[in-house]
Parts: sequence; C-alpha cells; structure tokens
Amino acid sequence: AESAPGQVEVVLGKQDDVMRLADNIVLARATVAAVARKHELRAIFLPKVFDDQAGNGLHIHMSFRDLSPGARLEDRYNAFRRASVLGAMSHKGSSFLEGILDHLPALLSLTLPSTNSFRRVGPGCWTGHKVGWSVEDKESPLRVCIKAGTDEPSNVELKLSDSTANIYLELAAILSVGLDGIARQLQLRPRVGPDDTDSGETLPNSLEESLVYLKKDRVLMGVMGK
Repeated sequence: AESAPGQVEVVLGKQDDVMRLADNIVLARATVAAVARKHELRAIFLPKVFDDQAGNGLHIHMSFRDLSPGARLEDRYNAFRRASVLGAMSHKGSSFLEGILDHLPALLSLTLPSTNSFRRVGPGCWTGHKVGWSVEDKESPLRVCIKAGTDEPSNVELKLSDSTANIYLELAAILSVGLDGIARQLQLRPRVGPDDTDSGETLPNSLEESLVYLKKDRVLMGVMGK
C-alpha cells in the first residue's frame, strides 16, 4: 500500500523496447481495472482524488546501456555512470538529464496533460515544483537513483507524469528531449538539495501555462508533427 487511502503501487519490469513498454503500461492499467470490477470495486488512476492526500503518478525510470561493439563490459549493464570517476554520471547521462530539464516546462503539457494533473504538483507532493534534479530526493522532478550498496548512479526517475497522458506520445517526447540534450552536449546544471527552496525556475502552475511553453518548443512540436 502507498500513502493515500486504498492507494497501491504497481511496478512494471524493465523493457528495452519502448513500444512494448508503452503497451505494457496500457495492459497493466486495463488489467487492474478489470480485476477491480470483478471484485465490485473501481480502480481510479486520476492524478488527484483527495485534496488532502497523496495523488497518483506514473513515474518513469530510465537507464542507459552502451551496445556499441567496443563498449566496456560494465557499460553494457550501466552506461549511466562514469567509469573513471566514483559516484559520477557519464557525459551522455548528464546531457540526457539536462535535455529533459531544458524542455521541462513544455514537456509537462504532454506528461501532465490535464487540469487535474497540476493539482498533484507542488511542495510536499513528491513531485517537485522547481526545474531541477537531485540524488535520491523524492521532492525533485528528476531523481537520480543510486545502486544499492554502491555510490554508482544507476538510473533516473521522472516524477512529473501521470496516467492521463498518452503514454506513447509521452515516451516519444521524453526520449526526444533527452536525445536533444545529448546531441547538443548540454552541461548538466548543479543539483538542487532539499534545503535549496529558492533554487531553480518554478514549474508551470497549470496546463494552460505549460502549453504556452510547448508552442515555442521546436523539438517537441516536431515530435507531434502537424
């Protein structure tokens, strides 16, 4: 069980094929709803059900593997960390994160595409409310996760996502902005600590505000086409 009444966390396994991952998310949601109906219950995936309780998210975890012919063996399992520096992220991993952060205000219109979605966002909601990243901080929009028992970053979690999104479009958008960061070799901004309440740009407060950013974002507009 999770924080809110009747709230349950469902974890799906790793998937290399992003289309199959999207299919699995749709199937899992349909399965949960069907099982609930069988027991005369109703499964609700609405981002914010109770004003004074935790909302429902769809957190996306992403990791890297280097599949190039000359890749180091350990990088075939985790290319997110930088092998030469203990506890550091790889250059590509850092640029991928910065690509997401650089487009985040616009990206929210695809990952949080409903009015109700933004009722789940804010301080103390385990979503973050600033454009920033941190390590193992559940109040950060982008949380870098550390492999258990080590100092090595293993993957990154995007918290600003929920089940009202079109998961196919959402995953395409996330990967596109991350790859844009790699293509531009963006340098990752300093991380935000739990006490840095004044650091970072404030996220849009509504879908309407996020859509203003989206219309100006050439990468994401290109993903959607005409």
